[in-house]
Amino acid sequence: MSRLEPQNSEEANMPAPNGKMKKWRKTLYEDNGYPDNYTPPEYFLAAIERNKNLRVYSLWECFSGAAGVGQELSVVIIFWCCYKFLKTDLLQPEVLLVTMLGLLVGGFLLFVSLVRKVNLLEVLTGLKTTFLFTVIGFALSPVLYKLTDTISTDTIHSMAMASFFLHLLTSDYGLSAPTVSWQISLNAAVFSSVCLASRFDHHLSAFSLLSLSVFCFLILPLSRPVLPSPLVSSLILGSVSLLLLSFISTPQLCLALLSLAAVQMVCPLMFHKLQADKQTIHGPWDEATPFAATQH
Repeated sequence: MSRLEPQNSEEANMPAPNGKMKKWRKTLYEDNGYPDNYTPPEYFLAAIERNKNLRVYSLWECFSGAAGVGQELSVVIIFWCCYKFLKTDLLQPEVLLVTMLGLLVGGFLLFVSLVRKVNLLEVLTGLKTTFLFTVIGFALSPVLYKLTDTISTDTIHSMAMASFFLHLLTSDYGLSAPTVSWQISLNAAVFSSVCLASRFDHHLSAFSLLSLSVFCFLILPLSRPVLPSPLVSSLILGSVSLLLLSFISTPQLCLALLSLAAVQMVCPLMFHKLQADKQTIHGPWDEATPFAATQH
């Protein structure tokens, strides 16, 4: 059987142990008389590749990616504001439930008007799931709001904030990463909601907060494909979150404003600028990657 000879750039005449010139070739399947990790100096540096397979993101892509993070942060702030409003009786649970119902119906009608194709079976399945959640959630809410009576409010708030941070850390922002897990993200958000709902004095408030958590952390992420562009959505949600937070605390408002500005403006600008300084090198020291030869 014949085999293809290596390219000239991968060959060199090297002195063999017997004193004759023996051709060195970049092959591992035959014994050339040299160690497997041997490379002639003149070919070692020539094989170096810089910034191989480097992806450079445009400024628009940087802002769009940061907008997804800003959206999720704004949703968490809105959820926290609704909890504080329910806790201080500035917002009645009935009003919150009716508002969510109106948003769901309005969003569904908007979806139908844009898509103009609706599967009746999927609609019935969604209504069935909604009905089951409503019945089960309302039935368990009397138990839920008495669940953590023996735990202090400060401890509950700390646990909820830690879980929200885990939710933000593991959310799917459109890039594959080891920390991305929608299961952990959703469970962390629900755990935070259960912790906060246990601080109410009435089961209807607990039920409304749980419904809000499903709306914010499950339904809203699923509807993102039909929502406006990430930049527009992040601008709307960010404005709403800051407006609601202004009724609660000025220090919290300033902290949220700085966080949103850092996430959606400072970080993408820094990332886009620092891309030019990124330097990666690849060479003979990299692990060999086997691949199948093309058959002709």
